[in-house]
Amino acid sequence: MTQTAAESPAFAPACSLRSVSGSRSRIQLMPSRRVRRISPEQGRAIEKLAHAIEYLTDELTLQCMTARSESFQPQPTLAAIEMLKRCNREIYLACPPVPTFTERMRHWFGRTAASVSH
Repeated sequence: MTQTAAESPAFAPACSLRSVSGSRSRIQLMPSRRVRRISPEQGRAIEKLAHAIEYLTDELTLQCMTARSESFQPQPTLAAIEMLKRCNREIYLACPPVPTFTERMRHWFGRTAASVSH
């Protein structure tokens, strides 16, 4: 069973910050539930970025498991993974959100009311 880019946890949309219990010291990340319309080009870009992220993550895991010296430095690989994830998020968030049922109804009734009043 394959997942689309929007369904995969690796492609989760950016999270918005919301405070919990009204306290500023406790912040929880709440994922956005908005579905987005992904074009074929954007889908391919997201897919290629996901493969690159997965490859680098696998390589980093392998390096960590086999690292026996203190000279092992994962920082460049981690920086590359973070950069690819940031690009992935930017592409996903550039996709237009699918209007909700309520938004479609407001648009439709707004257009109908405007056309009747003229």
